[in-house]
Amino acid sequence: MNGITKHAKDCKGRLYNDDGFTLIEMVIALFIAGVMMAVALPNLEAAGVNATQLATQSDEKMISAALTQYYLNYHVYPTETTVQGDLADLKTAGYLDSIPTCPTGGNFIITISPDGTTATVTCSTTP
Repeated sequence: MNGITKHAKDCKGRLYNDDGFTLIEMVIALFIAGVMMAVALPNLEAAGVNATQLATQSDEKMISAALTQYYLNYHVYPTETTVQGDLADLKTAGYLDSIPTCPTGGNFIITISPDGTTATVTCSTTP
């Protein structure tokens, strides 16, 4: 009788092994992780778009400030600043530390009013 009881206890121990997770526990954990990802991904995409827009606006303001400083010194805007490469004049003159690039891959376009008193900076590929 002793041998049968011992064998029954050994079998019972193998049937109720608590060393790992059950299939139901794994499915529930994966479901919860999936729900969390479904909530988080749209927010991450929106954050990326917002960061790009903020970087573009920041660069536009920096170029506008450099143009304003140039205008205050010379009472005229530089005439060759309508495309990205021509911003080198502002850098050479010390108004920009570096030539910014549009975060969306386009060029910064500087539009000077017909009377030459205002300048507008925009990115050609603003999101």
